[in-house]
Amino acid sequence: MIIEDVIFVIGSVAILIGAIYDLIAAIGLLRFKDFYMRTHAATVGTIGGAVLPVFGAGLVALVYHPLGSQRFFMAGIAFTVGVLILLIAPTGTHSIVSAVYFGRVGKKPPLVVDQLEEDLPKREDVAELVREHEELPGEEEEPKFTFRRLVR
Repeated sequence: MIIEDVIFVIGSVAILIGAIYDLIAAIGLLRFKDFYMRTHAATVGTIGGAVLPVFGAGLVALVYHPLGSQRFFMAGIAFTVGVLILLIAPTGTHSIVSAVYFGRVGKKPPLVVDQLEEDLPKREDVAELVREHEELPGEEEEPKFTFRRLVR
């Protein structure tokens, strides 16, 4: 029974630490002025403020006997959700930040050295690529599947 108490305390501490992460992320979102720094604060809040409490709730559910056999089901779901958040949240954040950076939307990040800048195509090159794509032959063909054909 002592191991169950230890697991319960570890789960409760994880929930408390997750709440602290959320508080730090909220302060970061309010204090940081740059989009990239705010995105970092939001990701810290997602990873620390969502994953830790979910894992903690899974641990608490695992040792909470009044739940009966449902406790294993709840703990399994909590751990699965935590792993999914760990996989999806950084990927989504990276996609958003790189779309903003490479799309040149907003201000540039305050960097001393920008190693990604050489990967950025120049606006003239992008405009030329768009013009070339518009001039490709065969683009005027009628689409094979349209909504009108569905209605008829």
